[in-house]
Amino acid sequence: MTQTDIASDRPRILVVDDSRIVRATVKKHLTASFDVIEEPDGEAGWERLSDDTEVMVLMSDLSMPRLDGFGLLTRVRQSTDPRIRNTPVIIISGEEDSETKNLAVERGANDFVTKSTDRAEMLARVAAAVKLAKTARELRATEVNQARTATTEVQTGLATPHLFQMHGEKLLAHALRVHGEATLLAFEVDDYSSLCTRVGGTVAEQVVSLVAKTVSGRLRKEEILARLDGPRFGIFLYADLLGSLRYAERLREIIAAARINFKGTPISVTVSAGVGSAKADDVTEFDKLLDCALRRLTTAMDLGGNQLNAPIPGKQALPPIEINEALALLADGRQEDVVPHLPALMAKLAPLMALAGYSKQ
Repeated sequence: MTQTDIASDRPRILVVDDSRIVRATVKKHLTASFDVIEEPDGEAGWERLSDDTEVMVLMSDLSMPRLDGFGLLTRVRQSTDPRIRNTPVIIISGEEDSETKNLAVERGANDFVTKSTDRAEMLARVAAAVKLAKTARELRATEVNQARTATTEVQTGLATPHLFQMHGEKLLAHALRVHGEATLLAFEVDDYSSLCTRVGGTVAEQVVSLVAKTVSGRLRKEEILARLDGPRFGIFLYADLLGSLRYAERLREIIAAARINFKGTPISVTVSAGVGSAKADDVTEFDKLLDCALRRLTTAMDLGGNQLNAPIPGKQALPPIEINEALALLADGRQEDVVPHLPALMAKLAPLMALAGYSKQ
């Protein structure tokens, strides 16, 4: 049985410290008012915080094996998950000097307690952090509810997923009725988490906004560009598959060639893209068209990024084949029969490839 198996109505506090004595002391101070769970190092703490959505506050030491407190704090503040990113962090400090504490504050620490802090003071500081966490979660819930019905994304001024869905359904129906063809292009800024690490979340968001501005300036009036999530976008195009492929390649070239300066240092970004085609994928519903584009985008990014993944022009969607069938075809020398299925096959293999990459670390 794990520490998260039993539900508790008390706010959950995650204590990360390589000292068993310190963890026991903190737990003794807090356990009457809070549901305290613990981990012995930063890496284990990060895994627990990522998996356990009930953690309200993170308390972390700075000097730890595997991943120290600074590394853990950086991951938290640069996470693409708002729940994790906004988690209050209290540093359990020892004899750190003011410079070390200032660095922790710069990286996003909310508060400090010493290893000798008495029970009353520690309870007060943790209670304040829990109140902050609850406020942030309530605000996030409100924003999510508003986003479900909003039509314009605040940061970029683009269509929201809600408007993209509503408008896209109408555009697709019209396109199929008049032209018999329509395509949807999904694209995403490659390696966005590394960009956040290099320049910070605020600057990375500005880069995403510049990408959005670059793309929106090249759309026709009847087409629509939406921000789907974070650095991911979708475009509905009145174009056949070949036209969409040309558009996507040109778009990738323009973004890759753009130069953005940050404190005198040039920043360059690339995007990966996936294309869904109503004709080639044999779909007439907007949801299914978007799903085709997003699946191909995922495959493109799994292949290393800066890729374009699309149906093969001139070929209709084929019945899917399993991985063992593909291997049998390859063994018979029938590579040409496997190629059309590569996007779907790579999507199935992506979790295994990710695990293989993890095992090499």
